[in-house]
Amino acid sequence: MSKKQFKYQASSSRAASGAFAASDGAFGASARGSGGFGSVSSSPLSYVYEPPDLSNISEPNLVVAFKNLQKKDSITKAKALEDLQSHISSPTSTDGLEHAVLEAWIKVYPRTSIDSARRVRQLAHQLQGVIAQRSGKRIVRCMPDIVGAWLAGLFDGDKMVARAAQESVKQTFQTEEKMKNVWKIYLGSILQFCSDAVFKETVSTLSDERTVSPDDASAKHARVVAATVSMVRHVIEDSSQETLNKHQHALDIFLGSKELWKLASHADSSVRRAVYRLLDASIIKQPDILNFEVISNCVLASGLSVNQTASALDYSRVLAHLSTHEPKVWTDLYTGTGKKSATKRLCQFLAKGSQGASFQYWDEISTLLLQLPMAVLQPQDSVSDQKFVFLDALRDGISNRDEPRSNQYAAWNTYLKLAKRFSTFPDVNLDRLMEHSVMPILMQYISPSRETMAWTVSGSPQSIIMDAARLGLESPLEFTQNWTTLSKSFVEEVQTSLPEQSKDFVKSQDGITSKAKRWYSLQAGLSALDVPQNILAALIDATTSEIMSAIALLKARNGKPYGAANLITIAISSMRNLLPTQKLLSNTMADFVSTDVPNLILSPSGPYLTELIPRLKDIIDTDMTYRTCLDSALKASKTPARFRTLESLLSSPCIACLSQDEELLTTLILMLKQEVEIGATQTDLFSKAIANPNTPARVVHDLVAEVVASLSLDDRRSTSLQGLQAVVKHNPSAVKAYDLSSAGSPLLARLISLAESPDEAISQRAKSINDALRANESRENIQGNQAILSIIRAGPEAVDSHALSVTSLIDLAHTTLQQCDEQNKPALVADLLPDELRWQNALRPFFATSPSPSLAIMNVLSGALSLIKSTESPEVVSYDRDGQSAAFRLFWYTSALVQASDVFAYATVEQRACVAKNLGLILQIASDHLSIQSPCSLWQDHDTELEEDVVEIISQTQKLTTSWIVDSSPGSFIRTCLSGFLEESHGMSVRSYYSSRAYISPAMELGELHSTTDLDIGISQLSSARKSADTFTAVAVVSAIQDTATLTRTFNELLAGLTGNDFSKDSNATRDLIIFNSIFNREELLESLPNIPKQRLVFFVQHACKELIAAISAIERIKIEAPSWNSSLVIGAESMHSLNHVLPTLGETYGTFWEVTIETLIRVWSLPDVALDDRLPLLHASLRLHSTLQRISFAGSNDDLTDALKDQEASIASSMLSLLHALRSFPDESHQPREIVNKMLARQISMTDLEIDSTAILELFPALASESLALQGSAYEILHRQIPGMQENVSLEKALSKDYVAKLPEELLSLVLEAPTPRSLAEVDFKRSMPPSLRSYLLSWRVIYDHWDGASDAVKNDYINAVKEGSYIDGLLQVASDFLITSRVRPVDASKFDIASYLPNNDEIPEKDAQWLLIHLYYLTLKHLPTLSKTWWRDNTSRQTQISVESWTEKYISPLITSAELATISAWAPSQGSDTDQPLTIKVSTSTREITASIPIDEQSMSLAITIPPSYPLSRATVSGLHRVGVTEQKWRSWIITTQGVINFSDLGGGNQLIDGLLSWRKNVTATLKGQTECAICYSVVSADRQLP
Repeated sequence: MSKKQFKYQASSSRAASGAFAASDGAFGASARGSGGFGSVSSSPLSYVYEPPDLSNISEPNLVVAFKNLQKKDSITKAKALEDLQSHISSPTSTDGLEHAVLEAWIKVYPRTSIDSARRVRQLAHQLQGVIAQRSGKRIVRCMPDIVGAWLAGLFDGDKMVARAAQESVKQTFQTEEKMKNVWKIYLGSILQFCSDAVFKETVSTLSDERTVSPDDASAKHARVVAATVSMVRHVIEDSSQETLNKHQHALDIFLGSKELWKLASHADSSVRRAVYRLLDASIIKQPDILNFEVISNCVLASGLSVNQTASALDYSRVLAHLSTHEPKVWTDLYTGTGKKSATKRLCQFLAKGSQGASFQYWDEISTLLLQLPMAVLQPQDSVSDQKFVFLDALRDGISNRDEPRSNQYAAWNTYLKLAKRFSTFPDVNLDRLMEHSVMPILMQYISPSRETMAWTVSGSPQSIIMDAARLGLESPLEFTQNWTTLSKSFVEEVQTSLPEQSKDFVKSQDGITSKAKRWYSLQAGLSALDVPQNILAALIDATTSEIMSAIALLKARNGKPYGAANLITIAISSMRNLLPTQKLLSNTMADFVSTDVPNLILSPSGPYLTELIPRLKDIIDTDMTYRTCLDSALKASKTPARFRTLESLLSSPCIACLSQDEELLTTLILMLKQEVEIGATQTDLFSKAIANPNTPARVVHDLVAEVVASLSLDDRRSTSLQGLQAVVKHNPSAVKAYDLSSAGSPLLARLISLAESPDEAISQRAKSINDALRANESRENIQGNQAILSIIRAGPEAVDSHALSVTSLIDLAHTTLQQCDEQNKPALVADLLPDELRWQNALRPFFATSPSPSLAIMNVLSGALSLIKSTESPEVVSYDRDGQSAAFRLFWYTSALVQASDVFAYATVEQRACVAKNLGLILQIASDHLSIQSPCSLWQDHDTELEEDVVEIISQTQKLTTSWIVDSSPGSFIRTCLSGFLEESHGMSVRSYYSSRAYISPAMELGELHSTTDLDIGISQLSSARKSADTFTAVAVVSAIQDTATLTRTFNELLAGLTGNDFSKDSNATRDLIIFNSIFNREELLESLPNIPKQRLVFFVQHACKELIAAISAIERIKIEAPSWNSSLVIGAESMHSLNHVLPTLGETYGTFWEVTIETLIRVWSLPDVALDDRLPLLHASLRLHSTLQRISFAGSNDDLTDALKDQEASIASSMLSLLHALRSFPDESHQPREIVNKMLARQISMTDLEIDSTAILELFPALASESLALQGSAYEILHRQIPGMQENVSLEKALSKDYVAKLPEELLSLVLEAPTPRSLAEVDFKRSMPPSLRSYLLSWRVIYDHWDGASDAVKNDYINAVKEGSYIDGLLQVASDFLITSRVRPVDASKFDIASYLPNNDEIPEKDAQWLLIHLYYLTLKHLPTLSKTWWRDNTSRQTQISVESWTEKYISPLITSAELATISAWAPSQGSDTDQPLTIKVSTSTREITASIPIDEQSMSLAITIPPSYPLSRATVSGLHRVGVTEQKWRSWIITTQGVINFSDLGGGNQLIDGLLSWRKNVTATLKGQTECAICYSVVSADRQLP
């Protein structure tokens, strides 16, 4: 051992040797030599031990771990064990376990396995398992040293430790056979380990008293002893007798030791339990080696006086087993006398109760007392005194306040068993026993009293009371006397009960009722027994006397003491054989019920007396009596007494007799209907009548009908549902019968409708009722239920407030179809699918209203829309509660049903074609309604959520129709549908228009997929359509025709005809122009356009320009109301469409038509009222034409066009801006054509290089408030591009004139005057786009900050003052705080955005775009207006807001601000020289956010530091002096304060305030040191007056 190792253990060794090394064989003596200084204990568990030899371990980390394992601290030990396990289990350790490591572990494992820390013990067992596995067979020779500690871990009191030990043993010895062999082979070592642990180890040997508290040391010793004793018990229980015989000597020593059994009274419950269980096992398997005299003294004499909390059950069990196997332990072997006698000690133990044990404790006590010797159970002194001390002790234990209620039955059962045993003793006075120990139980049960609370049987006492009564019957005389006394006392109590005027009247009567229930239930139980006749006669006489007294009392006091009425009812019910045997009582009862009860029916006893009527059917006319009582109750005034009586009467089985009394039945029904009308369906009257199975069917049916009718009334809906729920609960057959009747249809419809109610309570009730009605309904019932079919037929078109939702109708139809038989499905489908008439009725309002003219720019019919001639008068569209029209409901229902079921498989071709045609029509109407919000719309509210649902429905229907087209074949229903569309497109009605649109798309798709020859479309159909003026039909045919030659021929004919026609005078010319433009939609024609002679195209273009000019001129001079207004707009728009298609072909052709076209476009954009819906197609065509001209010009192939565009550049820009102003006031969020035009205009403005003067700029500011996002963005781009360039002139003017004040435009500031409120922000819906009002506010701020770019500091100061004067900034910062930080669970993560810049519309998610813009504005605010921002933050009244804003700013914004300002300082430093002031030496540290400035003073320097805080600029920058030279401390301090004030109170941002602060400090320093020089002698700075500064 090294010196270091020796010193490490020196103190412990000395302490151990001084205490224990003196005696041979004692703990502390060496197994290999005598004791003395330096000797060590042989115990592997003692804290005093020889450290393991670590010198042979090659791995240094293991050496460190083993040394740490020997430390005192449990955390260090646990870490050491984890390190050992990690290293030994490491896959890199492939060479096996070193022998030195194994030796060291064997030495430390036993004492580590019993450490006080649970975690250390757990890790020790886990590591033992790992080492055993890695060691292989080498562990075998070490097993004797460790097996005891290892297996003892299985019995550790901590479950986690025991589980760890169990797992480690199992992973080493993996089979049950191996485990048994370990116990068998090493049994000697195990017993030796247990013997040493129990007999040699003490509290002081296991723990060092210097470092371990007494409580911890005692707990450790108790845990070790309990585990080792439990291990011996396991050995005895699980080992064979042969194995035990081999180690009999060791067992004899262990079990024969008095020291072992003294542990039976140990203070630790785990030790006591282990000892009791060991004794229990030894009595069974090793009784011969037990010293029962020692056990009697240690376990009985000592153990009975010990607090057995947590061990009482085991103790009682072992006492019972000892009494059974060796009763002498209580008598001959027991040495205690007097107060320590077995009787007194056992009674003291029993008086403590179960001491927290379960009910099994009392079962064991029962066994113990039944086996206890009579000499102990009944000593001579108690026999002579007739005392029953054991019964008294048991009762004390049972009534102990800590005794659980769950143990009451077992405890009293034990008590009665012992009393029964006492009754068999010959010397016991039976009457005395009953009086003292049994009858009090019955008396307390019947008449509870506080003085006799100890006799109370808690819980469910009936069984115990009956057992006590049976036992009491063994003393008939005593029992009869007590019973008679109790009966007289009961009668007296009833007669003297409190009057109605007393405040305790109810308490008094309820007490009599409760006592009567107990009294007569006990009498009924006794009557059922085979009792002697004299006792039975006493019971009957007592009952008769009680009933007669109660009747007399009720008559005398007018039925007020209702406890007496309850007594009679309970007595008659319990004693059923009483009346037939007692003639006088029977006659008295009959007379009382027939004569007196009807008069007492409204008294407090009335409800209880009515219960008597059906029980006396053998002695009175119950029907007559019942009707008399009911008639009296119904005629009485409404009082609580009448209500209670009616409840009882309606619950009576006698109610069935009302079927014979029509008048009384009608009166009852009217009364119950009134209950329903006032919403009292939850009262007991309604529920009692419904729940009573004897209630006449007419009553139930009328009540159900009344409740169903009330479901349609809003104010009674909730109560009616509750009533219906009560009916379903109590009488479901009645509701089902009503449901299946002819009147049941409203019930089903209303239940389904209410199941969709927004009120959760109503919805859930309706669903549960409907589910209950539909449960277990047979297939035949569903098929035959016409109510369901009528709901499905009428449901889709129903648009009242009670209409079922479409989803419910779909589910209902789908379920009905699924549950229908195959042969009946075709007939059912005819009911499920709407016919043509239903479709026409639903669509009529939409075919009576012409579509908006602006929709012309969104479909292939284009200008043909203006040719519609509607002759029908407009109709008002009705909507359901979800805002859906009948047509849309029918559309959704049919589409979803076809998709969700196989309904089409059973439909005829005509039915399918009808569905396909009308779905196609509604798809076109829905497309228009999605584009433009219209008062005559398929759905009412244009909120985002509803539109999302609509779009999804439309999308699914489009997929459905596409699948039909793909799968179609000649003769299929889709071909029939298309023929129907083409047929209905004739004429100029709204239906013709939509039929043509519905035809075009599927016909074109069908032509591409298949062939259109079977559609029979050709030149003849086209010619016929042109001749008949069916423009819609002609456009439809042109779009679908597949014959290119026919198409080209038609185009040439139209081209020639249009070139010579006057569009405004020839009505056919307008139609031909529309057809002509529709041909351009065919790609094959556009490809062949260059093959047409150029000259023909030039003639057409020149003519089209001429007609275009004429149309525009007509628009300019004709009033809006004039008839030609519409035709001029159509001609203008269609002419420009033609030019748009033809001009690209003439890109290299010169002519004046280029200039004419451009001039016409400028005129179009300058038209009055240009923003109206009628003019949108014209604007759209003009913008498209302008875009085409720009594209041709960019190609550079036509100088005429390029020169014309350049000459008109200013006019184009001006007219575009005027167009922007004209359009800006019209919202386009729900107007897709307008949105398309606005976006086209914005795009073309952005592509135009605009040069705008200041006046035009001012006119653009209102455009920032446009209702159109596109126009907002366009105005913003212009302003954002122009304003920074104008600041140079503003700065110059400010520099030239001291009186000039730069101002922000009032028009611009007015846009930020009102900031959005937190409520408005919370209500914003970003699903579609950023709201224009919010975007206008934010973009206006961005334009305000554009004024800072390029402006001088003086101009910036003016701008800051302008913002400060209007208090505008608070609103912006509040919006940013609410939207980005405080209103969210988690603030917005600004790191995902480019904080320093912003690009409009660059984020596809509108909310993200708003977040980006607000983050950028917040950054600019802190950058340009730091002082105002700081003031807002400081003045905020919410402390939580201040903390949140500061934290968020510090995390995302401050680093950018700080970095930018430090960069500004770095850039300024080299250029800050001055003729008068000495330059500063500047050092900038970005990591510490610090600026160091210094001025050299000879060989020294004067310096200060400016530190920027993390949440800058919300928190102030701090200035600190670093080195002072040549000035006083006071002056130096004033400079620092001045510098800090300049920085923190400067309005300028962007680093300018820091520069101002530095310049201020420099100015102070240079001014003060001016004229000072060095002393020639000491080189100190001396001023001109020869004084030190």
